[in-house]
Amino acid sequence: MNFITRKSLSRRTLLKGMGVSLALPFLDAMHPAMTAERLSAAAPARRLLLVIYPHGVVDDTWNPSGSGPNFKLSESLAPLEAHRGKLTIIRGLSSAPDRNKGEFHDRAVDTFLTGCEPSLNTMHVGISIDQIAARHFSQVTPFASLELTTDAPSQTYFDGPCFRDASTNLPMERNPRVVFERLFGDSAKWDAKAQARRISDDASILDSVSSRITSLNAQLGASDRSKLDQYLESIRDLERRIRIASSGPALQLPGITRPVGVPQSWPEHMKLMLDLQVLALQADLTRVITFTTAWEASARVFDHLNLSMAFHEISHHDFEKRKLDALSKINRNHSEMLAYYLDKLDSAREPGGSLLDNSVLFYGSTLSNPTIHSQRDLPIIIAGGGAAGIKGNRSLTIPDPGNGGVPLTNLHLALLEKVGISMDKLGDSTGHLSELG
Repeated sequence: MNFITRKSLSRRTLLKGMGVSLALPFLDAMHPAMTAERLSAAAPARRLLLVIYPHGVVDDTWNPSGSGPNFKLSESLAPLEAHRGKLTIIRGLSSAPDRNKGEFHDRAVDTFLTGCEPSLNTMHVGISIDQIAARHFSQVTPFASLELTTDAPSQTYFDGPCFRDASTNLPMERNPRVVFERLFGDSAKWDAKAQARRISDDASILDSVSSRITSLNAQLGASDRSKLDQYLESIRDLERRIRIASSGPALQLPGITRPVGVPQSWPEHMKLMLDLQVLALQADLTRVITFTTAWEASARVFDHLNLSMAFHEISHHDFEKRKLDALSKINRNHSEMLAYYLDKLDSAREPGGSLLDNSVLFYGSTLSNPTIHSQRDLPIIIAGGGAAGIKGNRSLTIPDPGNGGVPLTNLHLALLEKVGISMDKLGDSTGHLSELG
């Protein structure tokens, strides 16, 4: 029988250096001496991850064919094939609380995570699902939640989907360097002067805790040393990529000021932000993340896909083939980014399986058919959640009760339940979505 005999480490162990408090990933040594069997049975952390994108999908190229476990992924979803066993694709849900009102961008984003109809001429909806989870986990992690994006605020007048309460909309951070400093800087605060000194000195955040790392390694077994090395190498790689993105002058574009630290390449920006999220989860810095890939009515141009029209312009396709083809390309590119995220989450091992197994990941768009701003029959994917009993490998169409679709909040209640939060009502919900399993 295999026993861990070394002195155990606290789950909250930090490596402290000059201006740095570095959290650690989950290590075997963080358990007191116990059998390997007990270690594998340790209760895993539950996490809620929300990835949101605007402007809907092209049904013909996004919807899978078939249903149940025998479905076939579509052209737009094909990049997710390696993870199909951990996916539940859902259609038939609606985020329009008042079915008699017209649907539009602002209404779509305000209701998406709240299920509450916005008041006319004032911000008043309700607390969003992510902030309900944040309150639940706020006593066990340094950060109750993270709100992230890759879009510049100046591109749109719409706010993000996260609401701390009925009238408090939370800002979202797009600069990966700011996120990095926030997660790993001293006292979890970003110090602009300290950041500038570090860039000037070309120093790594790990350099200031190198002696502590050496001391810690001496206490760890081979498996933990390997985990720690991989985690620290991920941090060094992120630093390198952020430094490259920060090395040039700020790029001046019409109407847009690109902050230092934001890559010019959107795919690279996406990957940096996703990698930062995985690091934050590995270190248990937070268990709730909302990541909005772009704002409503986004003016982003996907030039890496050889597209010249802005995202919002493409979304108002009016069923023109060239715009439908362009939106299909964007849909597939989003699936490629999701596959990258799932790869990273599934390769990070911990008690109970992987980060993906122990997380419930919601992926969806605020609109279905964007040319009419439809908030009904939304394209939704649930990934992971195996440790919480979500089966995966399914394509589901939720039967329409005849009043414009089942409320999306029914799914939100089911997701909260999967991460250990019991609620009877959220926004316009009519019950828990039992089909989630």
